[in-house]
Amino acid sequence: MKKILWMEWLFQKTQKVSMFLGYFSGVLVLLMVACIIYDVVMRHIFNDPTIWADEFSCYLLVAITFLGAAYTLVIDGHIRVETIVERLPHKVREWVEFIADILGFGFLIIFGCFAFGLAWSSYIDVNLASTLVRTPLFIPQLSVALGLTWLCLQMLGVILQRSVRIWKKE
Repeated sequence: MKKILWMEWLFQKTQKVSMFLGYFSGVLVLLMVACIIYDVVMRHIFNDPTIWADEFSCYLLVAITFLGAAYTLVIDGHIRVETIVERLPHKVREWVEFIADILGFGFLIIFGCFAFGLAWSSYIDVNLASTLVRTPLFIPQLSVALGLTWLCLQMLGVILQRSVRIWKKE
């Protein structure tokens, strides 16, 4: 019983950080919108385009996507095709979703390891964007790696919760 309480406590803490990252991604959306509006105003009203707004907007979009992924999992907002699964008996559906979660978790671990490897390689090799701003590429790549890491933790919590539900019913 203590193990279940410990897992529940850990899952709640993970969810809180996921919620924070979701709201932080919302703030990044506002920042991205501000960059785009600034660029449009400078370009079309003052005929003085910026060299950084488009690039930073792209980096912010990447950060928004990956840092907000765990939040999307918390609110059950990820896209899935349920045409066949919804017609299965409840017990079979739970097992199919459990297996799908484990496969997704495996994919996320592999993807996350490659993302950290890419960010680390870019940091060590001092890779810079081939733009006028010359942004160090490890910065946007790190947002991918961190977002995937937190999504892995959130997915692990979902898997543990689902496994407890499955084994309590049996």
